Amino acid sequence: MTMNRRTNIDVCFGMQIGDKNYEILIRRRGETVYAAFCPELELIVNGTAHQQVEEKMKELILEHVAKEQAAQGGSQAEKKA
Repeated sequence: MTMNRRTNIDVCFGMQIGDKNYEILIRRRGETVYAAFCPELELIVNGTAHQQVEEKMKELILEHVAKEQAAQGGSQAEKKA
């Protein structure tokens, strides 16, 4: 969904990793104030460019998924021991 308004642009898209979908919402306020929000992880990043906040949010989502997988791997290793 994309909405254009007088002073900002709202963009919503999903990032599918495995069986989970993470929404990324990006809002522009003024000329150089951007924010990206991921409701599933309750994370917000701010920056001065659309691409900057989009890439940072993608990095944070990937870090979250990696930590989740590491934690699950640790739990499975404990069960085998």
